[in-house]
Amino acid sequence: MRKSDSGTTTRPASGRHPAGLRRHFAFGLRHATVHGLGEAGAAGDLDRLRSLLHPGVAVVVDRGEPDGSEVRVVRGPYDAAEVLAHGLAAGPGVVVQERAVNSRPGLMVVDSGTPVAALAVDFTGALISLVWVRMHPAPLRHGVTV
Repeated sequence: MRKSDSGTTTRPASGRHPAGLRRHFAFGLRHATVHGLGEAGAAGDLDRLRSLLHPGVAVVVDRGEPDGSEVRVVRGPYDAAEVLAHGLAAGPGVVVQERAVNSRPGLMVVDSGTPVAALAVDFTGALISLVWVRMHPAPLRHGVTV
């Protein structure tokens, strides 16, 4: 709340609390970054992918095996961009969809109508710092958890 020239208390013009505006802006920025990730990956644009990634980025690829034996981690923007470009590459029947994953902006790779990978994305500031890729996301049929 703030005081106007007449001495009365008024709400900010937007009707939102400044902290709420920051969260709203951050969500929009993250959504736009995830959108860019999907586009750049599908196009194989390594330079654009790298521009979205934090220098300490990690990509975790979980093949979906129950024992967790097929989990691989790639670190750094150069290797991460290569893995993401490969995984998000467009092809016949392959579509990258923007989807909420774990209640955050994420991506789903669908091949001929079947989900083949879900990507959950975490951020450090405005840059992507972690991408968790779950292959064969059968648990996602009715939900959005990875």
